[in-house]
Amino acid sequence: MRKSVREQRQLWFRRLDRAFWVIWAALPVVLWLAYYRTTTAPVTIAESLSGEQAKCASIVANPLTMSTMGQLLFWSLFALGVSFYAVLIGMLHRMVNRFANGRIFVSETLQGVWWMGIFLVVWPFVDTITTNAVIYVLYRIGDIRFLLLNYNLDVGTIAGGVFLMALKFVLEHAILLQSENDLTI
Repeated sequence: MRKSVREQRQLWFRRLDRAFWVIWAALPVVLWLAYYRTTTAPVTIAESLSGEQAKCASIVANPLTMSTMGQLLFWSLFALGVSFYAVLIGMLHRMVNRFANGRIFVSETLQGVWWMGIFLVVWPFVDTITTNAVIYVLYRIGDIRFLLLNYNLDVGTIAGGVFLMALKFVLEHAILLQSENDLTI
């Protein structure tokens, strides 16, 4: 017996929902790998190079050699970056879970798309401001030797957020047209 298109899509969304649970289960491993890479990379990079290259690699800040205040700032910035992705994955997982349960064109989905768009538009500004503030404080307390501020904004993330906000209005209009069409029939 062949499944309908709707049942096939719901099955696909259920599989995607399970994949999100795998992502959540793998998150502690990914965090540990990021921590390990962050704390060992500057040392191993400098050891593998010679001469002038090793001097340049020694510029890379190692959070293990920072002061207590520097480590607190560094790991707070690290946690902020991780929390951005955790919140984004959480929003997507909630939306996929709704789709798997057959609730696609409902107000919660539209609000989820809207808030994801807002989140994606605001995040690059928050990230740039907090990163530059932490870099400046680390420079002032002597944990990093050079003040290299970064003013690059992730325009792709901002564009994705604007797209999602516009998509919310398009979907809202489509739902309204569909309900008007259902009433005329």
